[in-house]
Amino acid sequence: MRYFDDLKDGEHLYCQPVVITREAIIEFGKQFDPQPFHIDENAANQSLFGGLIASSLHTLSACTRVVVEAQGNVAILSGVGMHEVKMFNPVRPGDILHVNARWTDLNQSRSKPDRGFASIICKVTNQQKEPVIEYGYRYLIACQNFVMP
Repeated sequence: MRYFDDLKDGEHLYCQPVVITREAIIEFGKQFDPQPFHIDENAANQSLFGGLIASSLHTLSACTRVVVEAQGNVAILSGVGMHEVKMFNPVRPGDILHVNARWTDLNQSRSKPDRGFASIICKVTNQQKEPVIEYGYRYLIACQNFVMP
């Protein structure tokens, strides 16, 4: 188990690449974001994007999985927020996303010193090294001396 005390500001998380398939784009779109450019190739071809693209929520969700896996066994008590999400380029079928994630903004709680707050900042690029999305998470993390209330 890694605790708040073990984290280092700027420490990188090693995330696996994320492959986005046509089938996954359509499935996610149908279930959660049924815009025509996410679920219908003909409509997508006629859209501003000129083809099928992944929902930004799909991209964020898929990248979240590899970030959580890369965290390992961190004593996260709760997520407490997200940083602004910025989108730069659409994600298309077959894209391979690379998540550059690092711990930042580590602050021990003043009112409850057995826990701390930490953020993970993520910058995602595609296989052409083009920026895709930037975002971050804010967590409440137990210190080694944490006592369950």
